[in-house]
Amino acid sequence: MTGRVLVCYATRYGSTAGIAQVIGEELEKSGLRVDVINVLEIEDIGPYDAIVIGSPLYMGKWLVEARDFVQRFKHPLNQCPVFVFTVGYSLKDPARENIKSAEEALDTVRLHISPSDAAFFAGMVNPDIMSVQDAAITRMGRVDAGDFRNWGRIREWAANITEELQPLP
Repeated sequence: MTGRVLVCYATRYGSTAGIAQVIGEELEKSGLRVDVINVLEIEDIGPYDAIVIGSPLYMGKWLVEARDFVQRFKHPLNQCPVFVFTVGYSLKDPARENIKSAEEALDTVRLHISPSDAAFFAGMVNPDIMSVQDAAITRMGRVDAGDFRNWGRIREWAANITEELQPLP
């Protein structure tokens, strides 16, 4: 084992990328070698001992590029520890029905892989950087703008991954 971890993500407006970056930084604190990369840029996951995959929810599903990544690499992903995280506005309220809905979004991912752990985080909503269509949907849904990411909770989850990955060199 090389102690290398890939933290990869799909993102539309940068919220999930920011979470992935913080997860990567937390994993590096434990001495792991970490690459944080958008799923669209990944051609090979062979060099990695563990993988963390994140995606925002759009219309109740992971982004298509994240789902495609999981399907494309399903065989090697089933040979190493995999951790997944889902980001969504509805997750700012950790009520049971919101978590259940986010869990259901992972059904298409779990068709191909069995993650060691799954986390659910609130994201960021900034209508100023959204497409016209997404901004309209946000307004219609009466979605509040703001950054709802809980950095302490994100770092805690990443620290738990570190513990699970020991004794990776």
